[in-house]
Amino acid sequence: MAAFHHALVLLLLVSGFGVMSRWLPWPAPITYVLGGLGCGFLPGFPRVELDPGFFFVCFLPPLLFADGWTMPLREFARARGAILLLATGLVIFTTLGVGLVAWWLVPGLPPAMAFALGALVSPTDAVAVNAITERLKVPTRLRIVLNGESLMNDATGLVAFKFALAAMVAGTFSLRAIALEFVFLALGGLLIGLILAYAVGRLRDLLRHTGNAEPFTETTISLLTPFAAYLAAESVHVSGVLAVVAAGLYSGWRDPIRMDVETRRTTWSVWTMVLFWLNGLAFLLLGLQLPALTRAVAGQFPPAQLGLFVAVLAGVTMLLRLLGFVPGVSLSFTCTRRDGGCPSWRENLVGGWAGMRGTVTLAAALSIPLTLADGTPFPGRDLVIFFAGGIVLATLLVQGTTLEALIRRLGLREDGMHGREEHLARLAAVEAGLAALRAMESTAISADENEALRHVAAEYEHRRAELAMEGETRNVASRRLAAGRSFRLAALAAERAAVDELWRNDTITDDVHRPLQQLLDYEETLLNGRGARSEE
Repeated sequence: MAAFHHALVLLLLVSGFGVMSRWLPWPAPITYVLGGLGCGFLPGFPRVELDPGFFFVCFLPPLLFADGWTMPLREFARARGAILLLATGLVIFTTLGVGLVAWWLVPGLPPAMAFALGALVSPTDAVAVNAITERLKVPTRLRIVLNGESLMNDATGLVAFKFALAAMVAGTFSLRAIALEFVFLALGGLLIGLILAYAVGRLRDLLRHTGNAEPFTETTISLLTPFAAYLAAESVHVSGVLAVVAAGLYSGWRDPIRMDVETRRTTWSVWTMVLFWLNGLAFLLLGLQLPALTRAVAGQFPPAQLGLFVAVLAGVTMLLRLLGFVPGVSLSFTCTRRDGGCPSWRENLVGGWAGMRGTVTLAAALSIPLTLADGTPFPGRDLVIFFAGGIVLATLLVQGTTLEALIRRLGLREDGMHGREEHLARLAAVEAGLAALRAMESTAISADENEALRHVAAEYEHRRAELAMEGETRNVASRRLAAGRSFRLAALAAERAAVDELWRNDTITDDVHRPLQQLLDYEETLLNGRGARSEE
């Protein structure tokens, strides 16, 4: 019962600090960490004990799955060279660089744990980067590279982290053996994730075909998919992390046009809430753990020396990204006009500075086992978690609070691709809806319905023109409203089909398709709600 009470308290704190973060001039994760830190020092505040294995399984699969689910695959494929080079080369570069500095800098830190720290801080945080790049509308290519990198480097960084922990436990290290095992784990994890996501998709098709599908059931299946992929992969000793990423990418490609309106809206709303909880809880729990971690590491080093360690390691982490991002992106593009040319120095500077660390780093750090197999404390655990938390805080405070100003100062703007594709999709949708309405003119059976049809068609004509230019009884009124609603629903269905067709043909990206789909879903929900009220 105590654990349940603690969970309720934590969710209440996440909500409260979430409100506070709207009034403070820094990224929300900083508010959660500082809030948790303050609560941790309060006398009588319950101490939250974390089970490392449970924490890892509870937090990472849904976070990685959501990143894959929202990844625009067409743009991901176009920028795959830069993304994969950053997700592997830059991760290895950061892991080795931070690991070597930590090993040299911190007396008594085991080499394997030093490299585990390097692997922990190698992934960037997608939530923190998206919050800034989406608001400022940076060039599409840069945004896709940053989003794709944050997805893939989560997977490679976590795999490297697990290898470092295994080396710590075994006490041995073989680069050849690790390389071969990495290939096996990666391919096996990707295969398991794709197979499971395909099977889940077929199950949902079966439920829909037999009339047994409903929004809450499908949403529950969606929430369980990342855990199923992770556990299935781990049970056969391949990478559960990569299995979750593969399942998320496949589901993101499949789900948008297979779900009905209500299911899409319900699933999106529930996932948004779950991700809000998980991201908030991860940073809050770090803040709650910091007092105990500080006391544990304070006995090993003076506070001033600990602060120096964190400052040096955070500085090295940010510097390595700046040094590694430019060749990682520039060498991967062919620099042709089709690719948009070589990235400018402004894009490279912003991409290199967009290296905030976040939830994945925290969740993985807190998952380090408490003890070895013989029951002795896990060497360097408290130090690594403390340093990882310090680096997360430093990158959020330094990079997170200055990235927006840097983008504005450099004058980076959206390249116009998104706007052109959105205008094309909106115009195609309106014309498809108008064509559907005109086809119904011969089927209207009464004057009331004809008047309603003309009214709806006039609305669509007005919308198309804007896009081209950048003593009645109750029964009669009810019939007119019902007829207008049915015509609007038919036109919306035609709009949705047109937008979906453009998406299937790779004419528009996921970033254009998804908001338009949500807008059409919203309009249909409003119409259905009005229809239900008019029938009462």
